[in-house]
Amino acid sequence: MQDETHHVFFEAASGLDFLETMERLRPWLEQNEIKAVEFKHTVTSCGSVELELIFKSRQEASLFEQAFCQPSLV
Repeated sequence: MQDETHHVFFEAASGLDFLETMERLRPWLEQNEIKAVEFKHTVTSCGSVELELIFKSRQEASLFEQAFCQPSLV
């Protein structure tokens, strides 16, 4: 059986740097016992933090998306 991975692209909240973003994500990941297989980040020219997290299951990716990638209802 071929290994599958599931990618989630995530833009950090405006004004947060990389470390602040990780401080928000890490407790949730640990509480849900989820580990990203791979983690990449980019800081854009305007200072925004963009992340790509790769999970081993669609369920883990979906849970992360539900927790962090939902549009704001403001």
